[in-house]
Amino acid sequence: MIDHRSPPVLDVVIPVHTVERPIRRAVASVVGVAPEPRLRVTVVCHEVEVGAIDDLLAGLPRERIRLLPFSDGVRSPAGPLNAGLAAATAEYVAVMGSDDFFEPGAIAAYLDEVESEHPDVLIVPLRHQNGELLRNPLVRWRRRRRLDPVRDRLFYRTAPLALIHRSLLDGRDEPFTTSLVSGEDLELSSWLWAQPVRIDFPVDAPAYVIGADADDRITLAAHSAHVAMEPLRRLLEADWVVALAPATRHSLGVKLLRIHVLGALRARRDGGHWAPDDLESVVSVTRAVLALAPRALEPFARAERRILETVVAADSGLTDILNAVELADRAAWRERVLPADLTRALDREGTLRRFLLYRFDRWGAG
Repeated sequence: MIDHRSPPVLDVVIPVHTVERPIRRAVASVVGVAPEPRLRVTVVCHEVEVGAIDDLLAGLPRERIRLLPFSDGVRSPAGPLNAGLAAATAEYVAVMGSDDFFEPGAIAAYLDEVESEHPDVLIVPLRHQNGELLRNPLVRWRRRRRLDPVRDRLFYRTAPLALIHRSLLDGRDEPFTTSLVSGEDLELSSWLWAQPVRIDFPVDAPAYVIGADADDRITLAAHSAHVAMEPLRRLLEADWVVALAPATRHSLGVKLLRIHVLGALRARRDGGHWAPDDLESVVSVTRAVLALAPRALEPFARAERRILETVVAADSGLTDILNAVELADRAAWRERVLPADLTRALDREGTLRRFLLYRFDRWGAG
């Protein structure tokens, strides 16, 4: 039973779709072993009996836990995430996966931060379960507060893992896109980072840990290249994206090419697994990115740029594209790091600049 006498500062939404998920670990990492009056956890029971999840949470501080039944017949976290956000009443909201968990002290640190600094968005640090810290987003040297979407490369944080002032989501009936098989968070995160609001990032705080011990994560399920490109196609057609300032469109475009397009190609090296609409989708999305951000190829190292140029070439086929991917992986260091125009070697979006930040700005080390 939720105690309504103390309105929470933070509502954390966790969708779960099977009793096999480590939902107890996720919830326990938020609520701890004693009640925290500043927060509430909403577990959205997606196509799973509430009673079965209730049993798994026995012994936890139940006055801070709410179980919400939800059914939409869709194997996607978007629906239950939206339902949980719609039920939120706290000043800030956050979402997490049922496979994931927070390091000890993380939630208290984040709450202290938003109560003292009052950012509109507080991005949380990320670690893999093996302990590796994710340098994402790769912000400016020692930058922690009042981040800029372009100068601090915020678009690289595709998952909106953050404490978000709930007022920012007012009017967004579907924050997560329910009509997509995957990539339901791409538009929300891209939109969020582009807003004229205060965004902070306490990189030295305890982290959100991405769990690696579940073997059926929806977000890691294999999809075709056509399915992988669909969130990008929708995003590129959004009116608010077209209306962005040129520098912001450029930053977003480079990220879409580097992470999503090149990532899709590298993950699908076997040409036998490609359908005709897969190649068509990759080509059309790449061309759409360059229409939105015409200079988006300039920061890329020569080897990766050749891949993208092969994709957009009118006479290229799948074999040529996959050969370009293979050649890029075997290219010399200069080809993999330096752009065609050496005056752009230290470009904010360039590979060399990213390497230097990884090497010398040792935030979160140890």
